[in-house]
Amino acid sequence: MNSALPPESPKLTAATSAFVLAAAITVLFNTALAWAKDAYAPLTRFMTSLTGHHWTTHGLANLLLFVALGFLFTNSKVARKMDPNRLIGILTAAVAIAALGLVLWFAFV
Repeated sequence: MNSALPPESPKLTAATSAFVLAAAITVLFNTALAWAKDAYAPLTRFMTSLTGHHWTTHGLANLLLFVALGFLFTNSKVARKMDPNRLIGILTAAVAIAALGLVLWFAFV
């Protein structure tokens, strides 16, 4: 191994970058929707009326958002311009924030 060569930076495809960013946003949306359903009973009833159970609607909303944002970011090339390590950091931070948000919500509300 030649130590004079700089290490290669990781490379991600446009779609991979886009869907990593979409996942980070969807994770935060998931937490916000869980808070909203818990705090506003009419929303829970409305979501139940759509699919028979509010968690089914919740999951479908997350899936739709993830896919839509993934394709949107793929076509716009927004995420492709971001450093892969930064995308990983964004996703990790989103998951940590969402987890902490849910833990605190259900512990104190």
